[in-house]
Amino acid sequence: MPLPSILDVFRISIGPSSSHTLGALRSGLLFREKILKHNLENCRITIELCGSFALTGKGHLTDKAVVCGLNGMDVEKVGERFLEIYENIVKRGYIDINGYKIPFNPEKDIVWNKNLDGLTHPNTVRYKLTKSGNVIDKEEYHSVGGGMLDREKVKIKTDNSGETFKGLCDIMDFCKKSNIDFAKFVDYLMENRYSITRERLNGELLKRWMIMKRRIDEGLKREGVLPGVLKLKRRAPQMFKEYLENLRSFRMLSEEVTLTSIYAIAVAEENASGALIVTAPTCGSSGVLPAVLCSIQERYHLQDLKIVEALKVAGLIGMVVIKNGSIAGAEVGCQGEIGVACSMAAASACYLMGGNIGQIEFAAEIGLEHHLGLTCDPVAGLVQIPCIERNGAAAVSALNASNLALLSRAKHQVSFDKAVETMMEIGKDMSVKYKETSLGGLAKILKSRDICLT
Repeated sequence: MPLPSILDVFRISIGPSSSHTLGALRSGLLFREKILKHNLENCRITIELCGSFALTGKGHLTDKAVVCGLNGMDVEKVGERFLEIYENIVKRGYIDINGYKIPFNPEKDIVWNKNLDGLTHPNTVRYKLTKSGNVIDKEEYHSVGGGMLDREKVKIKTDNSGETFKGLCDIMDFCKKSNIDFAKFVDYLMENRYSITRERLNGELLKRWMIMKRRIDEGLKREGVLPGVLKLKRRAPQMFKEYLENLRSFRMLSEEVTLTSIYAIAVAEENASGALIVTAPTCGSSGVLPAVLCSIQERYHLQDLKIVEALKVAGLIGMVVIKNGSIAGAEVGCQGEIGVACSMAAASACYLMGGNIGQIEFAAEIGLEHHLGLTCDPVAGLVQIPCIERNGAAAVSALNASNLALLSRAKHQVSFDKAVETMMEIGKDMSVKYKETSLGGLAKILKSRDICLT
């Protein structure tokens, strides 16, 4: 497939999961659009959640997302009222599709199929539209990570310029020949492939950056307990308070590094609460990039438009992974989520600190290489343990990866493209219990009743 749009990397979403929540919701919107050709009087819709969608779907709010999608929910307009909308649908007992009131009972109309055998993709949802017991329409959708559905990959446009970019190495060659950097390459690609001008792209990315910063600000203030059976307390506000009160007594890590990890945890906690979020490249890993960019912006007093340019560099890394790999935990484990997020953040940090395209590529490679093999094993099916702390750890790793790349003048042995290829090989070999099923790893060892909740 060709390179996707950078706006496929940075989607405005709702937490806690881009594939299990946003992707599921968008599948509902697509099926809603598909069945409008029918007379929906006296019809009923059955939703079958399969594989990983069934195994972790309740913790990821997948069932609620598909129903809100069928009801026509606009994520950007009403995203943070997501659960309220679902509860209203259940209470009134029907889904509204262009004035047709389709009866809905979650106990009858949602089927949880935890069998992974024979699935084309582990994130599968099947819809059936029936009338008088007869199936009059049906569809199957696969959520492939970052809120994208598999059929959208097929629809990605070819480049009007005729250029073919197999990976980041090809892009680097093009940039060198054209005497442009990665940010300008993204401008070129979006203009030629998606007819999106630089001005419009900057506006879209700036809007996303404002959401990212808002998640940090609100995550540092909002206290309480996160939703779900773990009853996990928010920690970012207390951590930030400790940071401010002990500002002069830090000895282990620098203030900037400490603050970066706190920022990442703040965003991850906001995501876990179902807030409006920006995938980077997923919801579960959405804290890494904003934390790195915000700490650098504050340290060096950078303008928001400079951060927008850094988002283009980070987005390019995500675009290459979507093209040649996967960002879905259900396909390749958390190496495709946190590993790629660390890679994107490392590349953007290196760009902001004046790195050339070779150093930026090296930073991205370091960020991904040292997360290879990382499992996705959410405890109790919630995007909380180990996901929240993992965002904080990866943000610090991204700063280190950038620093190592900036210090290096020698040619490195492993290219970013090879790291992506390796990630996919490991993902194929990885046991299914470590790929967002909550059947192994921490999810198996730590049952919710075993966790100290104080």
